[in-house]
This record gives sequence, C-alpha cells and structure tokens, in this order.
Amino acid sequence: MKIYIASPLFTNYEKEQIKYIVNHYRSNGHEVYSPMEHQIENAWDLLNHEWARKVFKEDIKAINDCDLVVCLYYGLYSDSGTAWECGYAYGINKPVKLIDFSNDEVSLMVVQSAKNANWFTDKSQT
Repeated sequence: MKIYIASPLFTNYEKEQIKYIVNHYRSNGHEVYSPMEHQIENAWDLLNHEWARKVFKEDIKAINDCDLVVCLYYGLYSDSGTAWECGYAYGINKPVKLIDFSNDEVSLMVVQSAKNANWFTDKSQT
C-alpha cells in the first residue's frame, strides 16, 4: 500500500513522530511518502514562490498517487497545511486515517474527513 504522511514538521517532536510513523509503516511492508524526506532540486537557487509551487505540486502528485493518507494531528490549530492535505485527500475520495496526539480540542472538519480516527497518544497502536 502507498501511504502519504500528512503532518506539521516544524518542531523536533513533530519530526520525531513522523520518523516513528514512517518507520512503523515501512517495517510493515508499505511504501511511504513523507514530504519531510523530499527535497526540491536546486531549491536554494529558486525564489521562495517558485520553491513553494514545486513543493505544492510534488505533494499533490504524491497524494493523488497514494492509497491512504495518514494525518498526524496535534490539535485544533496544529497546522493549516496538514488540514489542507487531509481535506484534499477527502475531496478526491482517498481514505484518511487520523492519528491524534493532542488530547486537545479538534477541528470537526479534519475529524470528519478521516475514514478512521485513533484518539490516543500511544504510538505503538498505529
């Protein structure tokens, strides 16, 4: 199965969670696309808006090509990009699995887009 990992990747904690989830799915035989692992060729030579457009297109292609979007969720206002990826996947009829690490208020829009949601903080159950 091809899995796309949607997650904020700004803090060390978020990056560690992504690595853990990616390793979990790969060790179970899945092909995993994590935006954190992908670099845009010649990124430092591009203007910011050019770089951003390339990232956007690459991530859209990866979501279109996947079988499942796994959304790592950190609460109501965790990351607008992650919420967008989750909503886009829902809009094109991709299944979305939501893993909530927040124990916080949640967005009904994000939660309703998920085929199944896991409301726990124990990563071993993913």
